[in-house]
Amino acid sequence: MLFNGEGWGKSSAALGYAVRSAGHGWPTTFVQFVKGGAWNAAEAAVSATAGIRWPVFAPGLTWGAEDPRALCDRAWAAAVESLRSDPPGLVVLDEITHAVEHGWLEAATVAEEIRGRHPLTSVILTGREAPEPLCAVADTITGFTLVKHESKKGILDP
Repeated sequence: MLFNGEGWGKSSAALGYAVRSAGHGWPTTFVQFVKGGAWNAAEAAVSATAGIRWPVFAPGLTWGAEDPRALCDRAWAAAVESLRSDPPGLVVLDEITHAVEHGWLEAATVAEEIRGRHPLTSVILTGREAPEPLCAVADTITGFTLVKHESKKGILDP
């Protein structure tokens, strides 16, 4: 699945699926490519009690890190480990489109690894502006459109 677009709620939707997966007792991993520990501390804490593996690679946002590519490499290694694991489960690659957009990861590499995953492992990709290889590998794409957002008043929406 691919949750794509400018609208908010993509990560939250993926988290809902992760909770459902963990509730069924399936191995579930949520890998974030842009947000660090402080960004989603509450979600990570609740996920831990639900049995969701939530590795943290940075305290804040990766693009503020000294070496965001190194953080992406660590996140990608955790993602690949989960994609190849047995037993199968759910792997969420949160904000992976941003990692691709910034050149930290190749879309073709991501698509190839998804195609080669354990056949019973489900994958959710999130982010804005998904490139064609990620769209092609997704069997379901849901678009998120930003219609109105309170904190944007006076900035993008007068």
